[in-house]
Amino acid sequence: MKRILAFALVGLVDAVVRPLTRSVNTHKLLLGPGIEPVRWWLGRLRAWRTFDLAAREVPAYRAFLAERGRDGRLGFTGSLAEAFQGIPEMDKSSYIKRWSIPERCIGGRLPRRGVVVDESSGSSGTPTSWVRGQEERAATRQLLQVGFARTASTLRKKPFVLNAFSLGAWATGMNVSASLTEVTMIKSCGPDKDKIISTMQEFGTEYTYIITSYPPFLKSLFEDDRLRWEDYDIVAAFGGEGISENMRSHILRFAHSAFGSYGASDLEINLSIETDFTVALRRAIAGDPRLSERLTRTGEYGVLPMIFQFNPFDYLIETNDAGELIVTIARDRNINPRIRYNIHDRGHVLRMRDVLPVLKELGHDSVVDEKFLDLPLLFHYGRSDLSVDYNGAVVGPDALRDVIHSSTELLEAVENHRLISFEDERGDRQLHIALQLTESATAAAGLEQERFRAFVADELRRRNADFHNGVLTAPDGTLPTIAFYGHHSGPFATDGGKLKNEYVWQLPAGDLARWDMDFSHVFSRE
Repeated sequence: MKRILAFALVGLVDAVVRPLTRSVNTHKLLLGPGIEPVRWWLGRLRAWRTFDLAAREVPAYRAFLAERGRDGRLGFTGSLAEAFQGIPEMDKSSYIKRWSIPERCIGGRLPRRGVVVDESSGSSGTPTSWVRGQEERAATRQLLQVGFARTASTLRKKPFVLNAFSLGAWATGMNVSASLTEVTMIKSCGPDKDKIISTMQEFGTEYTYIITSYPPFLKSLFEDDRLRWEDYDIVAAFGGEGISENMRSHILRFAHSAFGSYGASDLEINLSIETDFTVALRRAIAGDPRLSERLTRTGEYGVLPMIFQFNPFDYLIETNDAGELIVTIARDRNINPRIRYNIHDRGHVLRMRDVLPVLKELGHDSVVDEKFLDLPLLFHYGRSDLSVDYNGAVVGPDALRDVIHSSTELLEAVENHRLISFEDERGDRQLHIALQLTESATAAAGLEQERFRAFVADELRRRNADFHNGVLTAPDGTLPTIAFYGHHSGPFATDGGKLKNEYVWQLPAGDLARWDMDFSHVFSRE
């Protein structure tokens, strides 16, 4: 009876809400203040309904549950949240890679029409296709249009979107173009500085240019001296990776606003967004250790989180015991449901009712004054699987390990490897690939380092299409570097002091002086 009543209520709510989402103006009403508890509660009921539907109608999900001794019923011994935590997590390896695309769809088949396929490769090297039906694409379009409308309402000039995300099969670029065509002028340039600059020169200064791309490209674009940037009105919108507040400040020398969004090809490209409030909160946390200790896990992870706001009516976001984000898309009209999907990002959620009292207690009234969306906060700390982001691509140490192990000579000569991500003195995000030689290989000095540097670089690009694209489109001065180091030298000087090897370093700006690293060997774009 509880299930019947809950699903009847959700069906009634959807019947009221769905027509409102078709217009940007009426959609804004659904984000009004004061109803966050209702959104939060209804989102969980919708997630329950979607779980029930997937367990009944999706062959792969039925098999997935059966393997784990579960049926499609959500047994209650406590709250709905506790019951949902009993549903097994899925991820790319345990679910996506094990069943075909039709088996993962409602009814066990793909619709004949209206399906768009985009692609991601991540760090696995094997491209993964993601299918999106009409309803899912409509929802993405509506959310992007609402976010755009909020930005456009503050502009003094006519908006002109320059989409500089990578185009082609990648999800973000094509979805941005398809979503915003109805509501604004847009030109899909891809990450091409020449096209963007020539477009701005041609159309002049009578527009507000909303330039969307990855942060490194935006920084590189604004450092191009072919334009007098101060003559133009610019908004920067970024995704694909986070930024430091130093990088944001640099971008704000050229743009009057700089906001990011968080999403994933595995799920949806626009799960959550930065707002004036989240940016102010992040900067307050960076400057106040007391606030950081109360609200974040920076002490545990060693990084300042990106902070976003999301709509709990559409997404149920949890954190597991490993600190990873578990996402359920609550809508029941996606053709390929994801239930408690582990994207292997670290993070957690706080609600406004938990955050505002702390801000007031610690004297951050100016941050409170920025609040305009009564939505929960998503704190995002980066990848949990030790991967690093490079120009919108994900690069993992396991991929580097597999490249090394593919050569008998390298396997014998290399003791350890490390991906080192850092921000240089100009504020550019850099990637350095460090390979530590064994003691015997160091003494023998017989490894053809130049040949193997090229081999590793080429193999990483061949195995990971996103990384290959990232190298092709990287701004000047930000191409990855690669170097071999003698045993226990350079960034490996202190190795051996810990039980486990460290395969990834995320170094803060200014920390490079501690390590003798060789940045002279730069990747080729070819």
